[in-house]
Amino acid sequence: MANQDLQTVAVLITCHNRKSTTLACLKRLISQALPPGISLKVYLVDDGSSDGTSEAVRELYPVVRIIRGDGTLFWCNGMRLAWKHAAESDPNYYFWLNDDTMLHAGALSRFIGAAGASNRPDCIIVGSCRDAETGVLTYGGEVRLGRHPGITAAVQPDNAAMIECDTFNGNCVLVSRAAYKILGSMRSFKHSTGDTDYGYKARRRGIPQLVLPNYVADCSRNPPEEHWLDPNHPPIVRLRKILGKKVRPPGDWWRFLWAHAGLWALIYWPKPYLRALLGTKRQNPLPEI
Repeated sequence: MANQDLQTVAVLITCHNRKSTTLACLKRLISQALPPGISLKVYLVDDGSSDGTSEAVRELYPVVRIIRGDGTLFWCNGMRLAWKHAAESDPNYYFWLNDDTMLHAGALSRFIGAAGASNRPDCIIVGSCRDAETGVLTYGGEVRLGRHPGITAAVQPDNAAMIECDTFNGNCVLVSRAAYKILGSMRSFKHSTGDTDYGYKARRRGIPQLVLPNYVADCSRNPPEEHWLDPNHPPIVRLRKILGKKVRPPGDWWRFLWAHAGLWALIYWPKPYLRALLGTKRQNPLPEI
């Protein structure tokens, strides 16, 4: 096959101080069997790890391009930095991969095949993750349930067909070159939010976001004790948690709401902070679709 017929998938990963998890993720990734004519370029942003992550990756997986951060990037800006480096080579696809997401065998081939079968060069393909022990859906596609952009329901993957969604969790997502040319990279947020924001932006631009059939990876949810509504913590501790970079920093939350809810942001913005203070949970759990 001629070189000009080769297609490149740029894998974007951000990590910080969980060496064994990052190495396990890379092992699953590097061992993926790829379709003919597909090559991988892996871009790993090590955001200030002090546990020897970069050294171990360099020794075990020398093909991985390591980009060092200073510990202030967190997930969203780490992914933006990886994307900036990857875009210099103009790959055919960008594959977002969380370093705690363990791909199943053949997963990457399924992403690439689905992109080709979509008949839309500007598609985004979303993978669903499950808990390795319970088999329960943890991350994947989401549908918006109403006016509030922060209230969504998880999309349960079908056994055979792809399902369209409104936005997604960024654990394992394939963004085509054509979609990137339209949307660009994620907007800058302190940690999370960038994936949901990107999905809504794609939705507005008419770019299809398709959830692959079945599960493609294992990834457990964060433990309950890290949650900002944990009843074991006093109100001031819960408030500190929600205000932190990893949960719902006020500036990021406002920018997200203003972009996707307009003037309703004035009503929606204070609600999570009041809930954190009062320890109030939603009465009805959000359904899976």
